[in-house]
Amino acid sequence: MPDRYELPADPPQLRVVLVDDEAAASRWMADLLSRFPHVQVVGRARRAEQAEKLIDRVRPDAVFVDVEMPGRDGLAVLERLAPSIRGVVVTAFEDYAIEAFETAAVDYLLKPVTAARLSRTLARLAATSSLPAPAESLPAIAAAGDERVIVPLAGETAVVPATDILWVESQENYTQLHAIGREPLVLRRPLVHWEHELPRASFLRVSRSLLVGLERIAMVRWHWQGGTEIEFAKSSEVLILGRAATRRLKDRLDGSDEGP
Repeated sequence: MPDRYELPADPPQLRVVLVDDEAAASRWMADLLSRFPHVQVVGRARRAEQAEKLIDRVRPDAVFVDVEMPGRDGLAVLERLAPSIRGVVVTAFEDYAIEAFETAAVDYLLKPVTAARLSRTLARLAATSSLPAPAESLPAIAAAGDERVIVPLAGETAVVPATDILWVESQENYTQLHAIGREPLVLRRPLVHWEHELPRASFLRVSRSLLVGLERIAMVRWHWQGGTEIEFAKSSEVLILGRAATRRLKDRLDGSDEGP
């Protein structure tokens, strides 16, 4: 991994404000950002109120903010950002991911952050502006308007096209996401979250615990006992449905049911 990520001469500057009540964590992030020649840290704050005054004064391009701080938390800072300022969450906890992306955070970083992981965040910031993507970063995420799901993982953030999702299955307080080209992902979010996030026209909740993607269905084998086997395009996975779920799927595919 290089010490610095070189960019074309005179690239546009990314002006950043850091918000973290832990001085050591703030210094760590500032040091990591210093490895990227196009990034300039223009201020640091330790509380939400201080951060908001600083942001109003310096008008940065992006704000990297911790969640748990004395007083109001970092998500409150993100909620008040102007549309032109992009937010990134930097935290030691996985539990705030849903709330973070609901506030339109560009990325969700888990501490301790590495330079390689940070380069991916800067690539995502570049994808939403005219800034160049740093070397060794991920490809740009899907263009605005494309249906995609942002999935926070341990130290990573997966961006999954909705059309690649085969099904989502509830498992007590968790859900398991099955998608083309990746191992199933177990996530701490309820099935109803997926039901609201995914495009209604392309997904059907066939039971209390199962949401099925319709666009990737390649073959449906209806069995006389009332059950069903579903095969998906570009995937070897097979989904087995019970009688009630089969009836709901058949109604939808026959056009007699507009949704769950």
